[in-house]
Amino acid sequence: MSEQTVLQPGANIRPVIDHEGVKLLVERLYGISVLELIELNGYDDKNYKIIEDPNVKNPLITNHCPHGYVLKIMNSMDSKNVSLVEAQNEIMNFLSTRSVTCPKPIRNVFGHLHSVETIGGKGHAVRLLEYVPGDLLKDVPQSEALYYQLGEFVANLDNKLQNFNHSGLVSREHIWMLSKVPELEKFKYVIKDAEKLDLVEEVIEEFKYAVVPHLEELEKGVIHGDVNEMNILVSPKPGTSQTDYRITGILDFGDIQYSYYVFELAITMTYMMLLSGDLKTGGIVLAGYCVNRRLPDMEYRLLKTLISARLVQSLTLGAYSIAQDPNNTYVTSTEKANGWNLLKKLRKTKPDPDDDPTNWKAIANDYLTRS
Repeated sequence: MSEQTVLQPGANIRPVIDHEGVKLLVERLYGISVLELIELNGYDDKNYKIIEDPNVKNPLITNHCPHGYVLKIMNSMDSKNVSLVEAQNEIMNFLSTRSVTCPKPIRNVFGHLHSVETIGGKGHAVRLLEYVPGDLLKDVPQSEALYYQLGEFVANLDNKLQNFNHSGLVSREHIWMLSKVPELEKFKYVIKDAEKLDLVEEVIEEFKYAVVPHLEELEKGVIHGDVNEMNILVSPKPGTSQTDYRITGILDFGDIQYSYYVFELAITMTYMMLLSGDLKTGGIVLAGYCVNRRLPDMEYRLLKTLISARLVQSLTLGAYSIAQDPNNTYVTSTEKANGWNLLKKLRKTKPDPDDDPTNWKAIANDYLTRS
């Protein structure tokens, strides 16, 4: 695998395009006249919600999506890996036929599910997806019931993905993969605070000696790779008030990878603890997860290091990306959500045997007993 397949410091890979350019692109590739265009969050890709003008009829479009579309313009680095784009399209179709609600790709006027377009002098893969309605998990009242359901949902998702594989994922390398934590050495120069830098270095070292030697023993498969509060859809439970929500679907398959199932669990637990600000939330997620998937003891023992590693990864790469692109607020969401505080709590907590917020197994058992 060549060195350039993983982001190097200083590389600028985000698409450069204005709203007028997006409208022309959608018209040329999909025959859609844009009535409304809203830019959505994106880490190093560009994403737009599009509502089409119903008065402009186009014979090339057979299925009109009632809720609109999402145009995804992929970063120039991932766009070089055409089989990765194909894998992302296929995984959405695979899950859609197995009763998991997620976006579905739409064919362009040439009959293809994606095309590579020259934008700002670089090649970028362009796709159109159906827009899936629903609220994002981050925007609704939080509850233990939702965190528990998310654990169930993620385990169920990974069980289904055991039957999915694609050649485009086998050799995929990406700086956001949890297995790439040792590579953060190259990016840690952006952390200027000495205490924070100590934490970062401590976690990277721990990952190297506690996780890396055991990778061969972990169960592998295709994972979503980025289950967070911005990628999970929820809806109010039918017949209840607007405060009781259930998990209905999942978005954003940009981080799919052939990796380790325990990484998927650790990433999910990390973002839910960030959302609640409480380390104990991880145990509620674990309770739901273990109802649908077995977690071997050896994998359970790695969770604390893996969660620390995901926090360090998110905080370091977020700081790096802000240094590259000061306008990209999406990348600082972990920092804004008190990521450093959570990391300190996780690393410095002297466990009280009767009330250890990182004894997630005990918290899970307690939750299951109560409910």
